[in-house]
Amino acid sequence: MARSLARLQGTVGTGRCLTPAGETVKKWGHTVKKLLVLALVALGGLLVWRKVQADRAELDLWTEATGSEN
Repeated sequence: MARSLARLQGTVGTGRCLTPAGETVKKWGHTVKKLLVLALVALGGLLVWRKVQADRAELDLWTEATGSEN
């Protein structure tokens, strides 16, 4: 009983779950959030990379089309 009260007092106001299962779920929640953020960052990087490649290809095409013909 004293252990339970000590555990309860140590977690009051921290927003933590008191059950081990609840803490496991909370850890998984943080992991899933981190993975989602990582996936969004990777997707954003991919989109930027593709845009840069498309812009380079268009610039090469314009350079070839408007280049001097000596």
